[in-house]
Amino acid sequence: MDSSVSQDPARTIGSYLWYKAYVSLTPSTCFILDDGHGRAVGYIIGTADTVGFAERWRSTFAPIVDPKLVPPPEETVNDPAMETEMVRGLRRAVYGAECSVFQGEGREDLLRRFPAHLHINLLPEFQRRGWGPALMQTFVQHVKALGADGVHLGMVRGNHGARRFYERLGFGLCQEVLDGGISGEVGREGEAIWLVREI
Repeated sequence: MDSSVSQDPARTIGSYLWYKAYVSLTPSTCFILDDGHGRAVGYIIGTADTVGFAERWRSTFAPIVDPKLVPPPEETVNDPAMETEMVRGLRRAVYGAECSVFQGEGREDLLRRFPAHLHINLLPEFQRRGWGPALMQTFVQHVKALGADGVHLGMVRGNHGARRFYERLGFGLCQEVLDGGISGEVGREGEAIWLVREI
């Protein structure tokens, strides 16, 4: 994850985007790795159906978001940290169920081909021990059983180690232009790249 979202208020708002919506709306596609003593050391969360997930997010999750912790984007807050461009974007994403760059006009084919999406993370001391591939296999098998034929994910463009990990697991760079040609690259949106895998 980008270090710019590791400080509050971005971290708190990010928890709604990259955690709370998933465990609330799709708990059956959320898996936690513990260390054998009850301590969570990693997770993989996501959904088999991005379109349906976003619809439920807007209709049932967004209305229960605590506006004191995540002010609606149209509201001006007397806190400069809440008014930065990045944090305002996060606030908008929470209330708009913006969970994938594949959402939006002209990208319907991408969501048909790769309807599932995910977020994965492991504590550093549990990386490179086979747990990441095991979590990925568990998630992929589960969403395939739910009817998904493909999965996608976003990641920070400069995280070369993560990209190598995903590529070893069969992911490849999305071959569509996602940013209107601004970067001159496929699969890129700002400082993120989007990877896909058929399952």
